[in-house]
Amino acid sequence: MASRIVIFRKYFPEYSVITNILHDDEYRVVVQTKITSPNGIIIATGLAEEFRRDNNPINTTSALENAETSSIGRALACLSLGGSEYASSNEVENAISQQQNNNPKINNQNYQNQNTYQKQYQHSQDFSVLINAGLKIIDTGDVLTIAGEGIFEKKSIIKNAGFHWSGQNRVWYMKKSEVA
Repeated sequence: MASRIVIFRKYFPEYSVITNILHDDEYRVVVQTKITSPNGIIIATGLAEEFRRDNNPINTTSALENAETSSIGRALACLSLGGSEYASSNEVENAISQQQNNNPKINNQNYQNQNTYQKQYQHSQDFSVLINAGLKIIDTGDVLTIAGEGIFEKKSIIKNAGFHWSGQNRVWYMKKSEVA
């Protein structure tokens, strides 16, 4: 998830990630995350619940931190900065393991250099309609993806620009080979 936060901060520097503890007692913790635009509009949310006594060694000592991390991961996934599903506690454990091995993974894909993972796409293709609608075209290597506010409401202009919806990955994409 740390890599997704870096990407979020790079492309949405004026947006906020706000976490709130909704419930915290000796048995369970519930955390909500809201991602807001610069003018305070909530554009994504995430919830996570962790149980302190669920035979998970992480939750025994760090249920609150685990719930917050999961909640942020879910909010980022809601913003299309994630994989094919929302982060689970198993994915968080996997991420911790991967970080300890200095082999970071995002959506089960290894990345050598986070700085090259995503960048604003520059090409002669005219995506001005998308850019004027407040969307960003992100270059992820062989594929372009869309990021920004109100993606669902703007799906017709995204589709008209030649992008395809991946229900599995919950993202609008276009292979670079399709760019005219």
